Amino acid sequence: MRLRGFLLGGLAGAAAALFVARKRPGTAALAAGVLASACSTISHKAMSLWNDKWMQKAVNTAPKRTDDTAGKFGDGWVQIEAMMNSDPELKQQAEEIMAESSNKTH
Repeated sequence: MRLRGFLLGGLAGAAAALFVARKRPGTAALAAGVLASACSTISHKAMSLWNDKWMQKAVNTAPKRTDDTAGKFGDGWVQIEAMMNSDPELKQQAEEIMAESSNKTH
């Protein structure tokens, strides 16, 4: 029953579109343009709502840095700096990367 109703509705819609297109070709073109514009607007709004919800969820679930975590991970930076100072080649590569990234941001 559902498939039959869908097919009959599609046939009736096609017949109505053909009738309008023959009687008033300008009206059919205008209706097609309005329908395309409406569909585009609806899809853009739906995607922006979805993106906003996704971004808000990502912001809300992202871990926040607190003073407690800064103390825990501060030793890691000391270790990284000690490794860089112990290997001159590694230090040179790190300086090159920092120079490239500072040039790209400006």
